[in-house]
Amino acid sequence: MRGLFLGIIATVLASAPGAEAQQGPPAQSAGPNDSGPGEFNRQQTFRDFQAGVTDSNRLTMRPVPVRPKEIVQGLEVHDAKGLVVGTVETVGKDFAVVTSAIGSVEVDFPSFAKNKNGLLINLPKSKLDGMMADGHPAS
Repeated sequence: MRGLFLGIIATVLASAPGAEAQQGPPAQSAGPNDSGPGEFNRQQTFRDFQAGVTDSNRLTMRPVPVRPKEIVQGLEVHDAKGLVVGTVETVGKDFAVVTSAIGSVEVDFPSFAKNKNGLLINLPKSKLDGMMADGHPAS
């Protein structure tokens, strides 16, 4: 009888709320839905790296869009092949005036891009020179 009584007491004490807190933290799962803090850190590091590359000012030969505030007076303008087609003379609200020895032409901001060589325009030099001679705006 005494053994039964001690067994019941041991069972009651083992199921007490304080007994669970003394056992320690549960082991972390490494399954696909709960991959633990290591996987989260790798994913966060990749997201931070991707955001840094996207927002960086590192330029390559690949043309990227230019923001209107990056088009300033005095910059050289190149065509897609890298030939200098002129310089930015003035900057308007949504266009810039590109001038050369032949003449000048208004170019809309969406026609500009940039790469590591500087400001680009999406027209070949020969076509832009023809527009400058005729005085037509580029679009």
